[in-house]
Amino acid sequence: MVNIRLAGLVWLFFWGVGLLFVRSAHAVELNGVSLGPPIVNVKIRPGDRFEQEFNIQNRTEETVKLEAYIQDFRVEKNQWNKVENPDSRWSPMTWAAVVNAPEDLDPGEKGKITVRFDVPENAEMGEHATYFNVKFIPAVSSQNGKQSAEITVASEIRSLVYVKVTDAMGNLNLVQAWRVDEAGAGFWHFGKPVFTVAAMNTGNVHLEVRGRIDVLDVVRNQRAELSVPLFNILPGQEKRVEIAWSEAPFIGYFKGKMRLTYDDKTFYEREFSFVNVPLLTAAGTIMVLTAIVLSVVLYIRKLQKRLAEAERLRKDSPGV
Repeated sequence: MVNIRLAGLVWLFFWGVGLLFVRSAHAVELNGVSLGPPIVNVKIRPGDRFEQEFNIQNRTEETVKLEAYIQDFRVEKNQWNKVENPDSRWSPMTWAAVVNAPEDLDPGEKGKITVRFDVPENAEMGEHATYFNVKFIPAVSSQNGKQSAEITVASEIRSLVYVKVTDAMGNLNLVQAWRVDEAGAGFWHFGKPVFTVAAMNTGNVHLEVRGRIDVLDVVRNQRAELSVPLFNILPGQEKRVEIAWSEAPFIGYFKGKMRLTYDDKTFYEREFSFVNVPLLTAAGTIMVLTAIVLSVVLYIRKLQKRLAEAERLRKDSPGV
């Protein structure tokens, strides 16, 4: 994305490893295992590949087992969250493969882990970040052929990998822009209100859109706040997202404001109002009331016919 994001990621990286002991500018250490380099910054064109070598050392007094992998992430409210369904056009995790890595390290032993990144031809130009992770756990010791009952806990150490994908000429000219076509709610609903966001990415890098919705219940003078969950929009694509308000009152008149952003600097705001009327429930109620009224009318008409017939019979009877 943009350089300010790199600064935020670097800050979060060192904030997240605040308990680590930094031995030098080339490695970080956690629970006796060091990994370096702590930050990788690469500039590359679509369709190219590169290999990155990581150095790891076991400084403990026992053998540790290792597991290396790549994990994309995003930062939300100063928290590191995994990306579960990445897109190969902007996901370094999908470009990476661990070429070689030791399965374990003896006390004091050093090792090297090689990761290859194959950037696809359709990779999106921009600045993409991922984590190179190594999980490690003390190997289970055995005595006289029997496993130890000691409980072991896995630890995890990370390096931040930052990949700048240029255009085919090696240029990196990033344009973040969008057009919001819809942001709000309709006036009538068949159930709980549903807020809609429809936005078009008019730039050349993907956007991570997020935001919030503030709602005022005019009748009850109560306020509510909903989050617009983070979602990606690829360049030249439009995305439509719906957010249901499951705790909305049964019926009412509301005013709302939706606030959206893709970089925490540029904000889009739109105000709207809507009426929540559960039409299906109202229609069912009307049908039931109509049926009751019709039943009463028919019953009255039936009584009127009986009274008229009784009056006729009384007049026709002799001696009356």
